[in-house]
Amino acid sequence: MNAATPTDSFEAFIAALPAERQEPARQLWQLVRATVPAGYTEHIGRKFLEFRAGKEMCLALANQKSYLSLHVIPVYMMPGLRERLLAAAPKLKMGKGCLNFKRLEELPTAALAEVIAATSMADFLAQMQAARSAGRATS
Repeated sequence: MNAATPTDSFEAFIAALPAERQEPARQLWQLVRATVPAGYTEHIGRKFLEFRAGKEMCLALANQKSYLSLHVIPVYMMPGLRERLLAAAPKLKMGKGCLNFKRLEELPTAALAEVIAATSMADFLAQMQAARSAGRATS
């Protein structure tokens, strides 16, 4: 993990959240930390907790106006991972690559842990490169 300043620490991020979101955010980020594959680096800022592959954001937790949002970029890029989450929780509040929730119980944590663990850094970077190459080819 990168060295954090007192204002950019995990505890400062959690403390800045509304009281009812602090424990769900803490528990979810501990799950992310426990399951993220080797090679990713954790970055803690005022607006996001994130794991990156080099400079590429892979996972991020953000506080939104009325909910927490876990951004899982591999879910956006690899449809099979998205299908695994939706199979585990058909009513999951999900955007293209983000899971929106207020309580941890709303998330399929076992399936989420599997999805996070399933994306090695090398696979993630290869998918990012492929997506960028495809984007340039259609421009």
